[in-house]
Amino acid sequence: MHPKTNTHASQISAQLVNLRQHLTGLLTPCYSMRGDQVGTLTKVIERLSRAGQVNLQACQANPLADVLATKRLSQVELPKACQHLMNSCLGLADSLPWYQRPVANHPKFMAGHINAQIIGPEGLAISQELIVGITLMRPNLDYPDHQHEPEEIYLVLSDGRWRQDYGPWQTPGLGGLVYNPSNIMHGMQSQATPLVALWCLPLDKPFGSFS
Repeated sequence: MHPKTNTHASQISAQLVNLRQHLTGLLTPCYSMRGDQVGTLTKVIERLSRAGQVNLQACQANPLADVLATKRLSQVELPKACQHLMNSCLGLADSLPWYQRPVANHPKFMAGHINAQIIGPEGLAISQELIVGITLMRPNLDYPDHQHEPEEIYLVLSDGRWRQDYGPWQTPGLGGLVYNPSNIMHGMQSQATPLVALWCLPLDKPFGSFS
């Protein structure tokens, strides 16, 4: 391996360690969540402890890089623990496999959102048992309601609203958590500023591509 490549791989590995540590730190105090939520949270935290092989070839360009640049300047709004996590995301951003989730007849959504698996089957860090992803959205945009079999926990890093089963919109707040049970219909909505959120899905069987 070329020395520059080796250095880059070491930097990425260090950022992934930081991300797992900060994410675990933010999730661990939330064992007060009820019922099935605790089981999902336990799986996510336990699986975060296992490092996956880094795939430096996974990188795909991010057409919403300016959204992250905006968040870099506005981190003071975040709780300190969330600032550390955001810094880890910023440090990994140029190496992530960014993709758009296709939705027919929705050009505003297609132009205004981007996702990436940080950890996962198609992630920067390969894992078949956990997905940790990131979503960026431009202001005043709806992420269409959708569903998937794995349970999901969102960690909210910006203003935004979430809903389930076409119910009322909820505002978790900075550092808040949103739990989506298996196969529940759910969506989210950015507000006057761009939305940034992490999502964690424990995988108990192979999962198809989001893209």
